[in-house]
Amino acid sequence: MQEWSSLCKLKVGDAVDVREQCVLAMEDGAYKISDDQYFLADAFFDEGKEKLRLLSLYWACSEPAFRRAYYRDVENDDMAVRPPPSELLPMEAGGTYSQIKNALSSLGSDKFMEYASYRVMSDGAFVHKSLESSSAVYYFRLPDIVDDELPYAILWKLFSA
Repeated sequence: MQEWSSLCKLKVGDAVDVREQCVLAMEDGAYKISDDQYFLADAFFDEGKEKLRLLSLYWACSEPAFRRAYYRDVENDDMAVRPPPSELLPMEAGGTYSQIKNALSSLGSDKFMEYASYRVMSDGAFVHKSLESSSAVYYFRLPDIVDDELPYAILWKLFSA
């Protein structure tokens, strides 16, 4: 498992050497690197070898939680709850819904979005509500706003070099 402080310094397009670390390929360009660390990448060939070009990172409480956030697989979510890594939280914010929202809103109302996601094309099931800033999306399971709810997954957006 890599430290979040080093993972957060990666850039979009950085090549990932799958031989260097234990990388488990999932579906649709998603890869698991530890119990709570995932990344999205595009595969490409360089000198006849398949390599991965990094797009973004995910933290999730568990693999079923990641699958809920990324694949919208609500039914198989194990409802695991764990505090998120402090490196992925807004500056000086705790890890709860209200703490994250307050930290993001202090940046200005035009600097973050609050929204809910549903499986519109199939059954309309609620997937999660989200708080999104320029650097991250925080996912919460409960349809109602619960101030002390912890995120179950976080999408960390990487920037271009």
